[in-house]
Amino acid sequence: MRVAERAAAVVFDLDGTLIDSAPDLHRAANAMLGQLGRPMLDLAEVRSFIGNGIPTLVARCLAATGGPVADADATAIFNAEYAASPTALTLPYPGVLSALQALRHGGHPLGICTNKPGEMARRVLADLGLAPFFDAVVGGGDAPALKPDPSALRAALAPLGAARALFVGDSEVDAATAAAAGLPFALFTAGYRKEPVAAFDADLVFDDFSVLVAHVQADAPGSATSVTPP
Repeated sequence: MRVAERAAAVVFDLDGTLIDSAPDLHRAANAMLGQLGRPMLDLAEVRSFIGNGIPTLVARCLAATGGPVADADATAIFNAEYAASPTALTLPYPGVLSALQALRHGGHPLGICTNKPGEMARRVLADLGLAPFFDAVVGGGDAPALKPDPSALRAALAPLGAARALFVGDSEVDAATAAAAGLPFALFTAGYRKEPVAAFDADLVFDDFSVLVAHVQADAPGSATSVTPP
């Protein structure tokens, strides 16, 4: 089968799927908590709070350390701390770079759909040298609503011009987003999910990005399906 006949689009979540950003999010969270006179949280706890956007992450950190604050914009403090150095400790997962190279070489248009604020997502991708692989990056604030609302995923798909697509993520939020958009879902198991793998209705489950590439390039049943119009 010629590449042009099987070049489905692949849209990725970012945090916990392509990059392990938890160490930098943990650093920013504890810097925020320190400014507010709160106790520090360990990495595992902050990692468990990731997935629904920065305001929810901040709210969960506050809930775990005494509840909401009345006289401080905790989200603004967090954003300032995170923006000061968003990739100091963040790295792509093993195999991500070679997978993106292989998919682009195979003619697959690639996109990002993340709840991380769009401007910050684009900065992180640029800092890590991943930005050139993506034809569309949709983050928080770039679509009418955050995932699992399907509008963000549809916004990421629109400029890719593909008749078929696969969404790749690591969490319950991502699985729900794919289902809401009517797209197949590939689960990366080394990310930030809270439920066991068996709880997911995924078309592909993988912890090695070469498995994802083989699945997409083989044009296997379930690897892609028709894109639902926005």
